[in-house]
Amino acid sequence: MKTYDERCADVTAKIAKLKKQRRNRKIAISSGCLCLVAVLVLTLFWPLNTGAPDVSRYADSPYYSLIQRINEATYVKPRYKNNFEKLTSHIGGALKFDSNVMSPVAGAMPEEDLNGAANGTYVEVTDNQVAGVIEADIVKRSDRHIFQLYGNELRIYSIEREKSALITTHVLDKPEDSVLYDAPQMYLSQDCRTVYVIRGGSWVTKERSDGFVSVTALDVTDVKAVKTKEQVFMTGSYLSSRMVGNDLLLMGQYYVRRDKDFSDESTFLPMVGPLEQMSPVAAEDIFAPEELTTTRYTVVCKLDGESLSVLDSAAFLSYSQELYVSASTIYATRTYTEQTDTGSRTMTHITALGYTAQELEYKGSIAVAGSVKNQYSMDEFEGVLRIVTSTTETISGSNGDNMWGRTKRNVNLTCIDLQTMEILGQVEAFAPEGETAESVRFDGEKAYVCTAEVITLTDPVYFFDLSDLENITWKDTGTIDGYSSSLVNFRDGYLLGIGYNGKRELKIEIYRQESEGVESVCAYERSAFFSEEYKSYLIDRENGLIGLALEDYSTGNCYYVLLMFDGYEIRQIAQTPIVADRPENVRGILIDGWLYILTKEMYLYEVW
Repeated sequence: MKTYDERCADVTAKIAKLKKQRRNRKIAISSGCLCLVAVLVLTLFWPLNTGAPDVSRYADSPYYSLIQRINEATYVKPRYKNNFEKLTSHIGGALKFDSNVMSPVAGAMPEEDLNGAANGTYVEVTDNQVAGVIEADIVKRSDRHIFQLYGNELRIYSIEREKSALITTHVLDKPEDSVLYDAPQMYLSQDCRTVYVIRGGSWVTKERSDGFVSVTALDVTDVKAVKTKEQVFMTGSYLSSRMVGNDLLLMGQYYVRRDKDFSDESTFLPMVGPLEQMSPVAAEDIFAPEELTTTRYTVVCKLDGESLSVLDSAAFLSYSQELYVSASTIYATRTYTEQTDTGSRTMTHITALGYTAQELEYKGSIAVAGSVKNQYSMDEFEGVLRIVTSTTETISGSNGDNMWGRTKRNVNLTCIDLQTMEILGQVEAFAPEGETAESVRFDGEKAYVCTAEVITLTDPVYFFDLSDLENITWKDTGTIDGYSSSLVNFRDGYLLGIGYNGKRELKIEIYRQESEGVESVCAYERSAFFSEEYKSYLIDRENGLIGLALEDYSTGNCYYVLLMFDGYEIRQIAQTPIVADRPENVRGILIDGWLYILTKEMYLYEVW
């Protein structure tokens, strides 16, 4: 039996052992906690990777430089610098951090003698902006037949005065696995044997869902047996087109896909060609500015009208929708915002692409202040590009603790030397403050510009003398009720304006240039809806006639009216009720004293 002292020693040893075990356990727990805290801190505060994905594996691609730029432009940086910011961002806004957000860039804002031809002689019915540069429309004609596109049908009518009748209705084939959404447009070849139909849509399969533009050549040599000849495609959506001689210029826009894969060129490059043989635009034919403001391309494709083979193609990255085509050059525009010392201003970058040679040819570019409304705001004349832009400038500052800002709007006219791409002459801010350009029309050495502050519905119309670009002079009508959405060179030097009065109703106005300015001669007004689509108007300068479809405000009834300007006033000489879905889809053609109105049906009206 142990003595008392031995038992005390045993107890003391056990106590010491327990204390040591507890101390070791605390040290282990503390160490573990420190490790957990370290891991947590690293997890929460280790900076997230904010660089764009590595694309060096595509270095051998001819599009590598483009891939790098698109990769940077489309990459969205993480919203948070680290996981701690990400977690605490949802706590009622009590903790706030600079999130360094970067929005996606996408979304920033054969010729032959026509005598005796099978279908007669070609007759132009579209009032084209440039002579010899034919624009697409929904109605074309020869001296024997009228060709009309209505929905998914090509309708062919005979021209025989009161005996005129529908000869053929040809239903257009739809590309397999696709849905069509753009209203079709068409051309008629100069020998009247081929109709070219342009349609837009998208494929609706799991394998492909991107948009497309198709051009289909229809053989109409036998108007009672229309046949499909050739078809070609472009990825993206339709912008515009022109036919010059035997060549067809097709212009569209293409967005880089959200699910882009740089190993698959079709996901980030515009493609053109027959459906099963589409190929991307060549790397050397893709033009891009130094700074990308959007990943949208403007695409231009030159097609041979006989075979629809692709002669050449080009694309402009970071470009918008406005295009102007002269007799030799395609002008593409890009609108962007430029920072200034006091705020920002809107700018337009213009790139010129020659198309008269076998290949498309880059001719230069220039930037001007403002934005372009439409193709009629641009014009080429004797080696000079004239352009009218609506300018927007934002000015901001601070007054103590208060921030202030205001926006200035006005209109500029700029003349550019196409050899040097330098400004030859310019008139800046010629309109009243706050107005924008609503319609423009150039006529040789003259230009007409209608400006308006749309909210107040008043405008002046300006006349510019551009004969001396170092001394441009201009006059205006003063304030007139309403504004013109279209300006048209009319008979005997008069100017025709189609637009709105102060009540936002139809107003057709005749202007005359006088020594002291541009004078309003007379006007026709009516409480009705009408189309702002210029191609929907019948403009007969020789006889002073204007025709268009109207929908009465009060009754909803549709009419086609024919007006005549006799040198003194505008008189209504014909009105016939029609059935139409929309005024812009109605066309009127005057042939040998008979008015042919084409909409859901064809209406005949004997004018004289």
